[in-house]
Amino acid sequence: MANLNKDLVLKNVQNLKNHLTDNQVQSLKLLENIGCHPYVIKLTTFNAYGINLTIQINDDLDLSKSTAISTLVKKGSQNDQRSNLFDEFLNEKIKAIDPKSDIFMIKLFQKSQNYVEKNFDKNNENLEKKSSVRTKQIRKKTDDEADISLKKAPMKTAGDVVNRIQWDEEINKEFITVGYIDRFLGLKECSFSTFDWGDIVLADYGALAIPEHRISYFKFKDEIIWDKKSRLDNIFGSTGSGQTIRDVIYRLENFEFKPKNETVSEQPESKPKKIETDNPNYFISVPINSFQIKSSFDLLNSDLLEYNDQVENFLVPDSSFHLTLCTLRIDSEQELNQIKELMNNSKEIFAQNFPIKIEFQGLEQFYKKVLYVKCYGELEKLENIHKTFLSQLEKKNINMAGNYYTFVPHLTALKINSNSNNRNLTLNDFVDESLLKKYENFKFGEEIINRIQLCKMTNIIINKVYPIEHEITMQ
Repeated sequence: MANLNKDLVLKNVQNLKNHLTDNQVQSLKLLENIGCHPYVIKLTTFNAYGINLTIQINDDLDLSKSTAISTLVKKGSQNDQRSNLFDEFLNEKIKAIDPKSDIFMIKLFQKSQNYVEKNFDKNNENLEKKSSVRTKQIRKKTDDEADISLKKAPMKTAGDVVNRIQWDEEINKEFITVGYIDRFLGLKECSFSTFDWGDIVLADYGALAIPEHRISYFKFKDEIIWDKKSRLDNIFGSTGSGQTIRDVIYRLENFEFKPKNETVSEQPESKPKKIETDNPNYFISVPINSFQIKSSFDLLNSDLLEYNDQVENFLVPDSSFHLTLCTLRIDSEQELNQIKELMNNSKEIFAQNFPIKIEFQGLEQFYKKVLYVKCYGELEKLENIHKTFLSQLEKKNINMAGNYYTFVPHLTALKINSNSNNRNLTLNDFVDESLLKKYENFKFGEEIINRIQLCKMTNIIINKVYPIEHEITMQ
């Protein structure tokens, strides 16, 4: 185990060295056997801020037990209070990062860099000035805004919801799903019955127990009935929705999908809508696995989270990175086998375009809902494969749902899903102009592509990966 931990530490140091550039730090040093610490990492220094960072690795080589210490090297440039706050911030983040990750140090450095740029000034402005400016901004709130905020009805808490579900015999717990924030994996869903809802301190080892503040929403069957962010409460009706859990249960169990406060006579007569069958449910793509690209995305994600931590619900996990070639609709096992056969039979045609070198640089967006990284390089080869797939699918009479727009190869970073809870959200809620400017010409990395995959669509924010149904590799 000790050797494994040692290899992980050294791998982290090497990855951090590769990640750093001259304009970020002046140097990185790895010292061995310093006092009781087998390794000590020194970063010297953040340019223009006069800050050194030391990371001490403890004797069992567990990265989560490391200690970060900042040193101000410019005499009188900052004060001890700011340094202490920085140390507290870093040591808190150390505990939150996955200690088994080989980019642990990269993530820690990114968080420290964001903190320094946000809280330390190149012109030596003091902390009190920033605090006073922030206080003045808060005080600018008008009396009208204060009155509006006071009018908001108090919302029942997640703890109230848990207690109601536990003790209300009319609520079938097997139909309740909890959406919560996992510290390492982001937004996840689990059945209500899988959690230990007792005192979290007394929970058994290995039990699934979470603090109340990490609960995002509750579902009954497939309908969200309590949502912290949108202040939806259809369990108690505390925020004025006009519905309680009994209304929801009655409506769903009787297949009546009109909200309680909606009157039938108010709705104009219309013909029943035809069930939409042309939504894509599969896609063909090339996977992106470059370590350099994933490390660059970690930096982008850290900046996004610093601006608005709610963006975590919409960040695309790096385990699912891909470039989509085309989308399609598959409704039977026979059609699925047809696509697999098509991919195998067309391998020689596709091989003429491989390998493909793609570079990723800069940010762009779709319709204020999707933030993505732009692609450069051998895009003509990707275009050829895209056209070949569409031609072959058309010959097989496969439903090519979703292929209505110009082919734009892109790597998605952030996607705001189109559901009722997110209807009013746009990228402006999560991305500011300074961040777009920072990444305007940022080079995320490059990928040499030699595989094509058929994947099934799923909620990637929750499930983290797209199921791979078939794959072909070009030699």
